[in-house]
Amino acid sequence: MKNISKVDQPLMTLSIAIILLGFVFVSSASWSESYHYTESAWTFIWKQGFYVLIGIPVMLTMSFSHFKWWQKYTLPIAILVLTLLIINAKYGVVVGGARRWLNIFGFINLQVSEFAKISSVLLFTKAFFEKRGFFLAILMSLAMMILTLKQPDLGSCLIIATGIFFVILAANVNLWSIGLGVGAGASVVIIHILNTPYQLARIKYWLDPHSDPLGSGYNLIQSQYAIGAGQLWGQGLGGSLQKLGALPVSHADFIFSIICEEMGFLGSTAVLLLFFLWILRALQICHSMPDNFARMMGIGLIGLMAVQIITNIGVATGLLPITGVTLPFVSYGGSSLISSCIIAGILLNVSRFKEW
Repeated sequence: MKNISKVDQPLMTLSIAIILLGFVFVSSASWSESYHYTESAWTFIWKQGFYVLIGIPVMLTMSFSHFKWWQKYTLPIAILVLTLLIINAKYGVVVGGARRWLNIFGFINLQVSEFAKISSVLLFTKAFFEKRGFFLAILMSLAMMILTLKQPDLGSCLIIATGIFFVILAANVNLWSIGLGVGAGASVVIIHILNTPYQLARIKYWLDPHSDPLGSGYNLIQSQYAIGAGQLWGQGLGGSLQKLGALPVSHADFIFSIICEEMGFLGSTAVLLLFFLWILRALQICHSMPDNFARMMGIGLIGLMAVQIITNIGVATGLLPITGVTLPFVSYGGSSLISSCIIAGILLNVSRFKEW
């Protein structure tokens, strides 16, 4: 309890509040799809409850571990993540045409790319802090990105890149160098999209979903219907109609659409405010850090979270093309929740050393 009292209480309270709210929303959004796949409305709810019971202790455990631990074990963590990504490429579970999940012990599906995001931030933070090992950081992170892209998972690949970008920003690298790197990365992404038919189709039907309302444009149209149906006050918790089979994966990729439908503009705005306060508080903590390693690592991890939040909500509202990026702390899934809790735990540990 003495150790807990040292961590930043506002950030810890916000983290736990969003996790618990996420469990409530997943419970509301998942029962129909859970019954469809498992013949039990409770399966996804029990699983998410299990993930929450693991995630919160993981977050608290990370808050006790000194942030220098991550510097010491950056390379072993990266090697483990790369090994799991390689195994996943060969033996991963294929769902919806994507090989993104590695089955462990027959009942745990691990999405390794969620932890590759954290590992890449650690690699570049260590390289900039120690002023050596840049080639190794680039090589290992590039390997993670390629293996993630091959799943295929362009969304997670881009988020890995943005995490690295935020570390570079925190390291005060020359702006011309940053611009050159961003330009090169954007060129690679554009070339990949232009040479990948299904990615081009996503762009096409994102721009005009009603040109294929029962096919490639279906998910976006149904998501926007859900958001519009919420109006100001919402249909009430549990009152969503879109989750009853109309909107696929409403408990994961499109959880924000269900929040809008059930809680309305006011409720969804409150959720966005919680995320904004979480990011703001985490940035305040990093700004107060005298240790450059903690500051760079923290900003990189906050960047990961912020980009995932923006991407998930952007997809749900139609501001961005559809990609399978979860909403941190909220979407259904153990890998997503636990990786978010690890990030929160690291930031909580960093907060124990803040100077104010």
